[in-house]
Amino acid sequence: MSESKGMDKETIRVTLSNNPLFKGLDPFYIDDFVPSGEMQSWAKGSQVICEGDSGEIVYFILSGRAKVTLYGEEGREIVLAVLEKGEMFGEMSIIDGKPRSANVEAVRDLDCLVLSRERFLGFLASHHRVYMMFLAHLTARLREATRKIGGLALLDVCGRIAHTLIGMAKDAERGKNNVIEIERPTHEELAAMIGSSREVVSRALKKMTREGYIKIEKHSILLYMND
Repeated sequence: MSESKGMDKETIRVTLSNNPLFKGLDPFYIDDFVPSGEMQSWAKGSQVICEGDSGEIVYFILSGRAKVTLYGEEGREIVLAVLEKGEMFGEMSIIDGKPRSANVEAVRDLDCLVLSRERFLGFLASHHRVYMMFLAHLTARLREATRKIGGLALLDVCGRIAHTLIGMAKDAERGKNNVIEIERPTHEELAAMIGSSREVVSRALKKMTREGYIKIEKHSILLYMND
């Protein structure tokens, strides 16, 4: 971990405006929020949070990407989520005071605005609209967890991949002919997300491509959505 080189105020404001806490709110909420935190950076591959650690900090991603993981008894990695700029992590331990429930690793060089538990809760207490947005965010996380559990339990591999890709594309806009473009995850990442192997995922993606549900490009996957 190191101190971030910093970003200009407008870049931070635009990035945080896409966070669930501030989406649709007046910019002054972000202007009040930013001075409560400090900028920190992690190199690609760095461990940001370890499962079981005490949780006294919440993180807001300003650039880069992180993954949330658990490890099975034999060391197999399970990817719970991939987080992009504008998203947050570490908020659960801030609320209940319990140890971290998962690991977070920097998938790319990561810049975050970090706040202590005291400052974050103090901000929520004095900004009631953001507090209500935070409650809505936690509810949405619970619904997403329920959706994922249902997908893993009830769907075959192709269905689980589709379920995961649609979840990754939830905030993306539909293009012409109901096509959604998302940044392409690796086969290993997809396998970890759905609890399968790289080989099985590769075969399933080829099948989905042949049947016209997706198109795999160099850096993205196109989803063909039917209403």
